[in-house]
Amino acid sequence: MRIKALLLLIVLPVFFSCGKKSVDTTNVYESSTEERPYVTEGDTQVGIASWYGIDEHNNYAASGERFSKYAYTAAHKSLPMGTVVRVTNLENGRDVVVKINDRGPFVGDRIIDLSHAPAKTIDMIQKGTVKVKVEVMSTPSLRSGSYFDAHYTVQVGSYREMTAAMGVKRKLDIEYDEVRIETVKVGGDDYHRVRVGRYSSEKDAKKAASNLRRRGYGGNVILE
Repeated sequence: MRIKALLLLIVLPVFFSCGKKSVDTTNVYESSTEERPYVTEGDTQVGIASWYGIDEHNNYAASGERFSKYAYTAAHKSLPMGTVVRVTNLENGRDVVVKINDRGPFVGDRIIDLSHAPAKTIDMIQKGTVKVKVEVMSTPSLRSGSYFDAHYTVQVGSYREMTAAMGVKRKLDIEYDEVRIETVKVGGDDYHRVRVGRYSSEKDAKKAASNLRRRGYGGNVILE
C-alpha cells in the first residue's frame, strides 16, 4: 500500500501538469492568430478609415461632381455611387452620415476615405486614421448580394448630346442584354455615359471591353 500511495503522489502532479500545459498551448495559438484587416458582414463593414480633401478640394470626384472638403461625402472602393452610409468611430462612438461620391482609398488596408467635414465630426482629424464601422443606409443600386462586393462595368462612351448616346445604345441593344445610359453633371454640363453589363469579375469585364473595342466602340472598364 505504501508503494502504491507513493506512486500515486508522483503520478498525480505529472498528470495535472500535462493537462495545464495543453490548455496554455491552445491559448497561445489562438492569441497569435493574425487579425484580418477588415470584416464585412451583410451591409456592414468594419476596418480602418482615413480622411482627405485639402489638396482635392474643388477637383472632380469619380462620380463626376465637384469635390468639396465641406461636403458630407466619402470615397469607397466598391460601394455604388450615391450610396448613403453611417460611419461610426469605434474609438469614441461618434457617428456621421455621408454619401459615396468617389473611389478610394487605395492605401494599405483602409476601407473608406472621409471628406474633411465628416472626419472632423467624428473627431479623427488629428489621428488621421481610426477604426470604424460602415453601415449601408440606402443605395440607388439594384444589385443583389453585398454592396461591398466589387462590381465592374464597361463604359463605351460619354456624350454631350442625349441623341448621340441613344443612338449608340440602340445599336448595342441588339448584341447585349444590359445597356444603359447614366447621366452625370461635370462642370455644370450634362454628360450621358453609355455603359454595358455588370460584372463581379474584373477579368470578365476586360474581356467584354476587348470585344467592344474590336467592334469599333470604346471599352473602358469602370468600377461602379
